[in-house]
Amino acid sequence: MGVGSRVFSAIADSRAVSVEPSRSTTEMASVVKERLYVRGDEFFIDLVRDINAAVREVYLETYIFELDPVGRAVIAALSHAHQRGVKVRLLVDGVGLPLAGGRLLAALEEAGFPFRIFHPIPWFFRHWRHMAGGRTVSARFLQLLTRINNRNHRKVCTIDRRIAWIGSFNICAIHLPTANGGEEWRDTAVRVEGVDTRPLEQAFRRAWNPWRWRFFGRRLPMRSPFRLNDTRHLRRARVRELLRRIGRSKRRIWITNAYFVPDERLLHKINRAAKRGVDVRIILPSISDVFFMPWTAATFYKSLLDHGVRIYEYQPGVLHAKTIIIDDWMTVGSSNMNSRSLRHDLEVDYVLSGSDTKAALVQAFLKDLKQSKEISSSVYPHRPLWQRLLAHLILFAKYWI
Repeated sequence: MGVGSRVFSAIADSRAVSVEPSRSTTEMASVVKERLYVRGDEFFIDLVRDINAAVREVYLETYIFELDPVGRAVIAALSHAHQRGVKVRLLVDGVGLPLAGGRLLAALEEAGFPFRIFHPIPWFFRHWRHMAGGRTVSARFLQLLTRINNRNHRKVCTIDRRIAWIGSFNICAIHLPTANGGEEWRDTAVRVEGVDTRPLEQAFRRAWNPWRWRFFGRRLPMRSPFRLNDTRHLRRARVRELLRRIGRSKRRIWITNAYFVPDERLLHKINRAAKRGVDVRIILPSISDVFFMPWTAATFYKSLLDHGVRIYEYQPGVLHAKTIIIDDWMTVGSSNMNSRSLRHDLEVDYVLSGSDTKAALVQAFLKDLKQSKEISSSVYPHRPLWQRLLAHLILFAKYWI
């Protein structure tokens, strides 16, 4: 029955979801509640349920937005929220639109809520009128010229200033189980309630109107669990923190990542940790939506294996998750270990705090290990010569990937 199955019916018709209204910010419980998601059907059903319960505002930003059953269900939920007076904003990256995006733009325009496109592809002129940024044509053109390589890779939804959704799920059906018409991509996300979501809202507004908010709201609250990188200061701080935590790790470094192209500093820190006895394991895709990524990641295998790092390639399907476990410090989000995430793209990760959520992430990692093939010096992926040559050529341009 595909996406029309009973499991997916709660997404396909968002009006059918029955929920209690959201509480106001003043009524919000002070206890932080977290829930980990590794299944696309559960993720989208609960996300739509939260949007349907919104009473104040919904800010949703995503890298990819497809006009498939998931995209239509999310549009319907956002439209219904807008019609009942909720402040709705949708931000989609220009590269993440399907082809020219004509049908999607028509559906969004018909839905009636405000939406914008982050850095449209320059030759898709229809996208310019929905562009996030300067209001004049000259200002928008200047922004495209100077920042065309910067993409919004975040997947975030904040609701009523009390709920945040963060992870690697885009708004598209490929994340669903095959029984529901999807391709069962392996992703991870977290729903958080009871935290200060203002950093995410400020980051959204800066992306929504970067000219207006370029110099405002740059500081995160002390001890914020959100790892943002939308300023040069935050970007550098994130990299330093990751390198520091790897360097100080005692027991384990368990990484799941979709696009693994580490720079010299990161590779050096990981290798040194393994050399001094830390349990370092990395799960990478054997199948990727970017066809050359497994070949490129494999160019680092020898160095990692020589230093004692254990490498696994996930077998069931496309691995798209981005999680890090360093001792008891754990993150879930959109960041890859490549130059795009480290230097160019807007990303966000969340630092888990709940013991149950951390345990769930550990169990998810161990389950993925069982579905992965370990790579060793004796069991090494012998790819054709042309693939290995192409991978090394791609590394010359790794600043851009």
